[in-house]
Amino acid sequence: MDWDAARKHCQEKDWKWTLDLIDKYQKEMERLKVENVKLKRQLVLRSQINK
Repeated sequence: MDWDAARKHCQEKDWKWTLDLIDKYQKEMERLKVENVKLKRQLVLRSQINK
């Protein structure tokens, strides 16, 4: 998602509540990306151990 474009659009419309929502979901997406990387690393490790 293009967070900056969404944020700019909401600023132009003066949609404060939407800006807060964008910030919240952007942070959540970043957290999920980090968690996803960790889980992928665990899978790789387990597959190497089970060889």
